[in-house]
This record gives sequence, structure tokens and C-alpha cells, in this order.
Amino acid sequence: MLASDPTDSTTPTTPAFGPNGCADHLADLAVAAFTREVFLTPKPGLPDCRTAQTRANTVFSALVETGVGLHGAFRAAAVAGADLDRLSAACRDAQQQVPYVGSLNGLDVAARALCLLSAAWAQGAASASEACHLAVHLDSRIEPSGDFRDSYRALTTLDKRHHLSAALAALPGLRRARDQGIAEDTAQLDALLTLIVSIDDPRVLRENGPLALRLIQEGAAAVLAAGGVGTEAGRHLLNELDAQMGHYRICPAAGGALLTVLLFLDSVVERPSPVPA
Repeated sequence: MLASDPTDSTTPTTPAFGPNGCADHLADLAVAAFTREVFLTPKPGLPDCRTAQTRANTVFSALVETGVGLHGAFRAAAVAGADLDRLSAACRDAQQQVPYVGSLNGLDVAARALCLLSAAWAQGAASASEACHLAVHLDSRIEPSGDFRDSYRALTTLDKRHHLSAALAALPGLRRARDQGIAEDTAQLDALLTLIVSIDDPRVLRENGPLALRLIQEGAAAVLAAGGVGTEAGRHLLNELDAQMGHYRICPAAGGALLTVLLFLDSVVERPSPVPA
């Protein structure tokens, strides 16, 4: 779990940095995180570059276009400051821009999370952990909106904290892999598998049941135990897991959404906000 929750006594503040440079920078990083998740291939059970190769299929291009179009909503969230109505409107805008197929794969939840985290960073969060704490606090203060199809409303605040804790816990592993010279896509796929193992995905439980959840968690754990996606054994096991998830129509939507969160947290910490003029 997250450390002791400072958000119990935290209230929204005005942005800690100048609203223009900081907000644009955060929005750029949020768009990049959303887009990188869409492009990452092969993601078992989730849309990726292979989707673009399907005859007469516009899903992939629609998701890429959505990522670019979300910049305004992410920026609006970052400049909302103490105005919860503006933050709520930014979240609603982001959610509504995600097409139906994207929401089925958890990307509406990801878009909302990126809005909340952008707001948290703009309000002065000093670390990834603090940003997650503040994002959960802000989330509890604005009414969930949009048409969530990934059991978002069914998640308690404790569940949301647990999911963000899983993303925080996966962050050091992603960076270690990068430092060790592992290819970026491989490191990100291993991070996704780590997230699948770490959470009880509500979409999988609701639509496929506990046995399906156990299947994908054990399958993801096997890939990691074999040395990860970068090894021959790990890649073979990943392909088997991908085939199983496709056959049984299992979609780890929460894991995909959390990967987007993880990529954003990584990029913000690695690339500090610019000092305003």
C-alpha cells in the first residue's frame, strides 16, 4: 500500500509553477504516455500496432488520434488549481474523447487518471508517490463522469490506492531494466506483466471470472520468471499467454490503464517541469 496518506488533510492549491510552461509540459508528457501505451506491441489482450494491420480496422488510428486530441483536457486539468469544477470538466472532456473501443480497454480510466495526476503535479507534488496521493484525494472530491466501462465506479478509494501503489512499485524495475541496457519496449512489456500480476483486474473478474484472472496472473508471472520478454523463453511464454487471452477474450484493461500511469510518472520524474520565465 501507499505510505501514510497525507491527502487526508490536503486541499487543492493553485499551480506551483507558472500556468503556461508547466501545464503545456505536463500535457505533452501525458499525451506521450497515452500514445506510448497504444503503440507498445505485443500487449496481450490489449489493442496495439497489430490492430492496425487488421483489414478495414480503424481502431488503432482512432486511439492514436485520441491521444493527440487529449492535450487540451490534460492542460486544462493542470491549470485548474483549486477550482474543482474546472478539474471535473477537464476529466469529463478527456473521458468523452476516448472512443467506445478505447473505453472497453480501460483508456477512459487512463485519461481520467492522467488528468488527475497532471493536476497533482501542477499543484506542487514533489514526488511520484505524493502525486498519486493527491490524485486519489482530488478524485474523491469530484464526481466521476463519463461512461466508464471498466468498473471504475465499483472501485473503492482503497482499491484505487492499491492500483496506484502497484504502478509505483513497478517504477524502479522499469528504470533498472533501462539502466541495464534492456530495450525500452521490452522493459515496458515486462512492466505491464508486473502490473497484471500485481492487481486483481476488475474487468477480468467481471467478464471472465476468477479462473481467468488466475490464468493471466500465472501466465504473466511465468514470463517474468523465465527472464522477461527479452529472453527466448520469456517471449515464447508471452506469445502463448497472448494466444490464450485472445482465445478467451480476456482484456486486462486495468493493467493497461496503469501502464499509462506508470509511463507518465516515469516521464515527469525523469523530466522535471521547466522553470517559468
